[in-house]
Amino acid sequence: MKKISHGEKKNRILFFSYISPWLIGLLAFTIVPMSLSLIFSFTNVRMATVTSEPLESVGLNNYIYIFTQDKDFQRAILNTFVYAFIKVFLLAFLSLLIALLLNKRIVGRKVFRVMIYLPAIIPIVSVALLWKLIFTGGEFNIANYFLSYLGLKPVNFFGDGVSAMGTLIFVGVWSGLGPTLLILLAAIQGISKDILEAAELDGVNGVQKLIYIILPSISKAMVFVVLTSLISSLQAYAEVQLLTEGGPGISTMTMSLLIVSNAFKTLGSKTLGYACAQGWVVFFITFVFAFVYVILSSRKEKQIKEGK
Repeated sequence: MKKISHGEKKNRILFFSYISPWLIGLLAFTIVPMSLSLIFSFTNVRMATVTSEPLESVGLNNYIYIFTQDKDFQRAILNTFVYAFIKVFLLAFLSLLIALLLNKRIVGRKVFRVMIYLPAIIPIVSVALLWKLIFTGGEFNIANYFLSYLGLKPVNFFGDGVSAMGTLIFVGVWSGLGPTLLILLAAIQGISKDILEAAELDGVNGVQKLIYIILPSISKAMVFVVLTSLISSLQAYAEVQLLTEGGPGISTMTMSLLIVSNAFKTLGSKTLGYACAQGWVVFFITFVFAFVYVILSSRKEKQIKEGK
C-alpha cells in the first residue's frame, strides 16, 4: 500500500475544507430531502403529523393511484407537456430567427442584444407580477389598451383555459428568449467564415445555406437549448402560481403546482406522502429528457471524432 506523504495529506485536507460548504449544502438541501421524500412516497404521512406519528407504509398504492385514479394529476401532466412543448418550440424558433438577424451587420445590433437579454436578469417572480399587472383588469387592462390602437377587440387573457395557457406560454417565451438567443448566436458565429464564403461562391442561396450549413453546424447547441429549456419548463411553478394559480379550474395546473398544493395545502384526502410520490414521477420524467440529452451529446461527439 502506497504511503501518503505529509504534503499530500495537507493538500487533501485543504481540498475538502474548501469544498465543505458545498458538500454540507448538497447533503442538507439535496441528498437528505430527496432520501426522505423517497421514503415518504411509500407512506401516508401528513404534513401536520410528520414528526408526531410513526410512518405507516402503503407500498406502491400512491404510485398506482397516480396513474389509475388521479385525474387531476393526469390533467396536470397533460397541461405541463402542452406548456413545455409549445413554449420550447416557439423559444427555439424565435431564438434562431433573431440570432440569424443579429448575426448580420445591422445598425444598433449591440443595443438589440442587450434589450433582448434584459428579461433574463429579472427574477421570475417580478416577471410574473409585472405581466399579471399588464394582463389583468378585464377589458381595461394595459394590454387591451394597446390592442385597441391596433383596432383589435379586447381579450380576457385569463378567461378560459386556452387564453390562460397562451398567456403563460407568452410570458415563458419572453423571459427565456435572451439566454437561448445568446447560445444560438454564439454557435452561429462559431461557424467558419471560409465555409460560408465558399458556399456563396458556389451560388448557394440563403435557405440552402441555413438548411445544409448553419443548422447542422449548430445542431449540438440547438439540442442543448431545446432539452434544457424543456426540462426547466416541465418544472414550471412560480409563473403559473402567480399568473393563474392553475386556473381557470385546473386548465393551467402544472405538475409542480399540484404537488405543492397536495403537500402543503392538504386538499381533500391527499397527503405529504402522496405528494412525494408525485414528485418522484416528475423527477423520472425530467430524468428521461436529461438522459436523452446525454445520449445525443455523446453521439454527436463520437461523430465529430470519427469525422476527424
